[in-house]
Amino acid sequence: MIVGILACVTASFTLGSVFAPIKKFPSSDGFMVQFFMSLGGFITSLAIHALLGFPPVYPLAMLGGALWCIANAFAFLIMNRLGLAVPILIWSTVSCLTGWATSRYGLFGVPKGVPSSVILNYFGVIVLVIGSSFFLFIKTKVYKPKNTEKFALGGELPSVKSMASSEEQDIIQHPHHVSPIIRVVCFLAAIFSGLFYGSMCTPVTFIQNRPDLYPGAPTQGLPYLFSFFLGIMPTSTLVLAVYSGVKKNSPSLPPYLVLPSLLAGLLFAVGMGGFFIGNEKLSQTISYPICSFAPGLIVSAWSVLYFKEITGKRNMILLGIAYAFTLVGVIMVTVSKDI
Repeated sequence: MIVGILACVTASFTLGSVFAPIKKFPSSDGFMVQFFMSLGGFITSLAIHALLGFPPVYPLAMLGGALWCIANAFAFLIMNRLGLAVPILIWSTVSCLTGWATSRYGLFGVPKGVPSSVILNYFGVIVLVIGSSFFLFIKTKVYKPKNTEKFALGGELPSVKSMASSEEQDIIQHPHHVSPIIRVVCFLAAIFSGLFYGSMCTPVTFIQNRPDLYPGAPTQGLPYLFSFFLGIMPTSTLVLAVYSGVKKNSPSLPPYLVLPSLLAGLLFAVGMGGFFIGNEKLSQTISYPICSFAPGLIVSAWSVLYFKEITGKRNMILLGIAYAFTLVGVIMVTVSKDI
C-alpha cells in the first residue's frame, strides 16, 4: 500500500505540473504544443520500456492513449479562455467520477473493485465533489505574457529576467474577457474532456484483470506505459494533420514552445507511470480519486503562487475551503481500502 500511495503522490505532483512549463509562454491554439508534448512523453516511455526489457505491446492499451489525446487536443483552447486552474479542476472532477465508477461498479468489463469500507469510500468521493464545486465560484485572471502578438508572428522571445520583472504588469495589461456563451461552451468542453480522461486507464485495467483473454499479461502497471504512448503518437499526428489541413497548410508553429512542450511530455509520462502503479497497488477505486483530484491542488498552487491567476481575499477563502475538502476526501478514499 505504501508503494501505491507514493506512486499516487508522484503522479499528483507531476501531473499537476504538466502545463506549468507551457503556460509561461503563449500557447497559440495548442495543437502543435500537444504534438511535441506527446513526443516528449513517447520518448520517455520508450526509455522506460527499454529499462523493463521491452515487454510486449498491447493494442488495447493504445486505445487509452488515443482517448487521452482526443481530450487533450482541446485542453489548451479551454485554458486560454478559463485560465490554468479552473478547467483542470473541472475535468479532474469528471475524470475522478468516471474512473471511480468504472472500477467500483465494474463497467466496460472491468472487475468490480469493492473497498473494505464502502461507506467511507462513498463519503470520500462525495466530499471530493463538494470540494471541487467551490472552484467554480473562484474568479480567475488568465495569465498572458507580454508581447503575445509579437510571439504569434514569430518574434524573438524576451529574456526570462524581463518576463519575470513584468509578470504582474502583464496580467493587468492583458485582461482576458470571455463572453458568458464562450464560458459555458468551455465548461461543457471541460466536462467532455473529463469523460475521456476518466476512461484512459480503463483498457489497461481491463487487460490486467482478464487473464482469460490476455494470458500471461503482466499485472504490473509500467509495462503498459509504452503501449499507452504508442496510442498517443499516431492520434496526435492525425490531430495535427487535420488541424494543418483546416489551416490550409499554415499551422501555428511557435518555436519557443518546443522545449517546454517536450518537458511537459516528460512530466506527463512520469505521472502516468505513477498512475499505473497506483492502479496496480491500490486498485482504480482508490487511486483514481487521488490521482484525479490531488493534481488539482498542485495546479491551483501554480496558479496562485507563480502565475497569480487567483488573487483576492474571497477567492483565497474559497480556494482554502476547496483545499480542505479535497484533502479530507483524498484521505477518506485512501483509508477506505483497508478499514
